[in-house]
Amino acid sequence: MNIIETIQKNLGFDTLKKIDPNTQDTVGEDTVLGNSAVAQAGIPAILIGIYNKLEEHPDLNLLGAEKGNLLENIFGKSTNMVVQQIENYSKVRDKHIAQQLDHIASESLRVIKEGVGDKADENQIRAFVAKNKPDTLLYLPPSLELGTILKNNNMDDRTGKMEGPVSTFMHKVEKTFNTSN
Repeated sequence: MNIIETIQKNLGFDTLKKIDPNTQDTVGEDTVLGNSAVAQAGIPAILIGIYNKLEEHPDLNLLGAEKGNLLENIFGKSTNMVVQQIENYSKVRDKHIAQQLDHIASESLRVIKEGVGDKADENQIRAFVAKNKPDTLLYLPPSLELGTILKNNNMDDRTGKMEGPVSTFMHKVEKTFNTSN
């Protein structure tokens, strides 16, 4: 089970769908609506935000809820923009959406800490991020424009969402180079 599925199941959301790299929409005929859409956008967006922070500063303690608002710890000055993009994607206009996203962020951080371990060093954290980030990108809706918001254009690249023998091989090569420090 990947990290997306773990968080989704722990929080009781419907199964998240991968994004088709050709259509840039979720795979299947069903349109994702309501809380399912909040989860579809929120879980991968928050995970990618955490991964970006950990790539810059591989210290899990920097993101703790005890350090203030968890979403602001993850996204900084871009927090309101990320929340707005998730609202736009989900078409949910709820004053409590930020609280729901904060709950997702809290569970995401808990699952990451559990996956990395209590005594993780920088290399273990970087290896965890390198292993999980490509899988998480498969679920990230491009309409969030998270790459633009976080000033990381690689996230919105369609090739990150491609699967198949050649793409899978290239993602493995990418993971190998990212984890060998």
